[in-house]
Amino acid sequence: MRKFVSRYIPTTAALLCAGVAIAQDGDELVLEEVIVTAQQRVESLQDVPVSVNAVAGEKISEAGIEKIEDIALYVPNLSMSETGIGTNLYLRGIGSGINNGFEQSVGMYVDGIYYGRPQLTRVPFLDLERVEVLRGPQMILFGKNSIAGAISMITAKPTDEFEASVSGLYEVNFNEREITAIVSGPLVEGLRGRVAIQKRDIDGYIDNITLGRDEPQRDELFVRGTLAWDVTPDLDVSLKIEYGEFDVTGRQVEITADQPILPIADYFVPPTLAAIFPGQSYAQVLNSLGADASVLNTTQDFDRSASGPEFSNNVIKNVTLTGNWALGEHTLTSITGYLNYEFVEECDCDFTGANIFTVPAQENFEQFS
Repeated sequence: MRKFVSRYIPTTAALLCAGVAIAQDGDELVLEEVIVTAQQRVESLQDVPVSVNAVAGEKISEAGIEKIEDIALYVPNLSMSETGIGTNLYLRGIGSGINNGFEQSVGMYVDGIYYGRPQLTRVPFLDLERVEVLRGPQMILFGKNSIAGAISMITAKPTDEFEASVSGLYEVNFNEREITAIVSGPLVEGLRGRVAIQKRDIDGYIDNITLGRDEPQRDELFVRGTLAWDVTPDLDVSLKIEYGEFDVTGRQVEITADQPILPIADYFVPPTLAAIFPGQSYAQVLNSLGADASVLNTTQDFDRSASGPEFSNNVIKNVTLTGNWALGEHTLTSITGYLNYEFVEECDCDFTGANIFTVPAQENFEQFS
């Protein structure tokens, strides 16, 4: 966690001042116009009658924002956490919680395509034009079940002029390595292309004293290719193809207290366990099950003792075809998308060195819209 503090705090002042510019001819302060599509049309942020936070792609890069969990630091009322047993996403305190049987109450959209599964919130922020966070019900404009709000991510488009960039990151304490490469520009007359690639690895910041390794270890790869074609002066078409792999070994879960089990169930204690062992501590339960209670580490010291083969392997494929046809003062837009997502994972959900409670999970999800 110390790593993230050192990365983000120096950029706070820059973000707070990003919307103000000083005119060269005098001391007058001028607000930069922020363009959003919160109502499915291009308009100024100040004209939108919706509670919206917009973060430009330049600020995302400057602040080192890599995923939704990071951007929550700069957006009021938004919270996201990647826990040991699932992903939570809340806006104004409303969300679906940890349950793969439900789609998120905070809808996530990438270039208009709905990303409803909890695991998809782990997709990295790569080469984005901007991110818009809309509070309140958004079912009419965005559809599906976005009753708490919506997070809309707009990827960067191919440019009329050639541009390229390469950036890298290396963090000493936890051996994090990241490299990002972006190339964009014209291919032939009327046709432009853009390619963005990101590779990231990290060794982990929690010491698993049972398995003798650092956790969670991450290995991530994300690739996006975009073509934009000006068919006629009134018609343009774009095709975007994405592929990503996100593999995690171990979990960022550490037991920090050993409290007696309440006689009621909750997220971490199933009804059967609550009924059988009411009032017992974690160590007492381990002894009752014939396990060695010494495998339980209850000190908050970035150590954990889970013994299971914990992992999470995720693959995402996305194809999006967008067409815009100008009809006088109006524009007819068509967005067609195919999304395929697979994940296989295993959780040592007693989070100790005892072999008691291992939970496997698997999902193969396809969506056409």
